[in-house]
Amino acid sequence: MIDQKYLQCHFFSSQTKDGNMHRKKPQSGRVYRIGEAARALNLQTSVLRFWEGEFPGLQPVRTPKGQRLYTESDMALLRKIRSLLHEQGMTIEGARRVLAGEAMPELAEALSVRPAPQEPKNADVLREILRELIEVRAMLSANLSKENRS
Repeated sequence: MIDQKYLQCHFFSSQTKDGNMHRKKPQSGRVYRIGEAARALNLQTSVLRFWEGEFPGLQPVRTPKGQRLYTESDMALLRKIRSLLHEQGMTIEGARRVLAGEAMPELAEALSVRPAPQEPKNADVLREILRELIEVRAMLSANLSKENRS
C-alpha cells in the first residue's frame, strides 16, 4: 500500500526543482501502482501500458519519476475495458466506441447478454427436421446407387 502522506509531500507539489508542473494530484482515496492494478485486474502490466495509448480516457497520474498511479476511477475504467475486450470479445475500436458513447446502446447491451437455452419445444422441432434430412439423404443415396448400377 502506498503511503498517502508521502505522496502528497514528495510527488505532488505544485512545482519540481526543474520548474515543470505535474499533473493534478489524485483525488482522495486509494491509488494503485501499475503492478498492484495489474494484479487486482488479473492482467499483465504491459497490457495496462498498451491500453493507455488506445483509450484516451485512461490517463493515470504520473509521479516525477514516471511511475503510474491509478485512482479508483481509473480502476473502474480498466474493469470496464477488460470486460468489453476479454469477456464480451469486442475489438479495441468497438470498445473505444462503446466507452465514448458512439456505439448503439442496444448493440452494447445485446453483446453483453448470453443466448438463452433453447426451449424444449424448439429442440423437438430440430430433432424432427434432422430425422427428415437423414431420410432424404438415404433416399438420394439409394437413387444414386441405382443409377450407377444401370
